[in-house]
Amino acid sequence: MEDITAAETQEMQQLLEPIFGAQVHTWRITLQTYEVFSRLVAKSGRCTGAMHLVPRPYNLSAPVRWAQRQVRQALRRHFLTREGNHYLVCMRTAGLAMRYDFWEAQNAPQ
Repeated sequence: MEDITAAETQEMQQLLEPIFGAQVHTWRITLQTYEVFSRLVAKSGRCTGAMHLVPRPYNLSAPVRWAQRQVRQALRRHFLTREGNHYLVCMRTAGLAMRYDFWEAQNAPQ
């Protein structure tokens, strides 16, 4: 099994910081952390797909045009965004549900 380099540890901590906060800089990053993170990305992807369909703030001056534009924009967000582009709220929600998995991962043997 390969050891995780200091650069890889720092990169993973940078990925996890927006989700879990500065506490990730005290975590020990293991291979299991990478496995849990990949599950987190997969889990949050389902939420991100749904978030693409949420309408943006309402415009009172032209409700019909606003509704038509929202449908077009929702379709564009859904079909034209890259797979790796996840909403932070989705990542945080999935991360909260998986926080014990991350705790286990940092305590896993190397």
